[in-house]
Amino acid sequence: MKIAVVCANGKSGKLIVKEAVDRGLDVTAVVRGENKSVATKTISKDLFDLTIEDLKGFDVVVDAFGA
Repeated sequence: MKIAVVCANGKSGKLIVKEAVDRGLDVTAVVRGENKSVATKTISKDLFDLTIEDLKGFDVVVDAFGA
């Protein structure tokens, strides 16, 4: 399963990414700056600049913004 976690550098986002990685899932961190999560794949883009094309191919998109 391919998962994108939006705002993966935040407190909740990091926890979500870690849990998904620990379960062996394919995780991509969507971050504004440098990736600080344990995800090995990254999309570096501001939340408000994301497009449908950026998120195509993911089975699940988790929005951790403000969480």
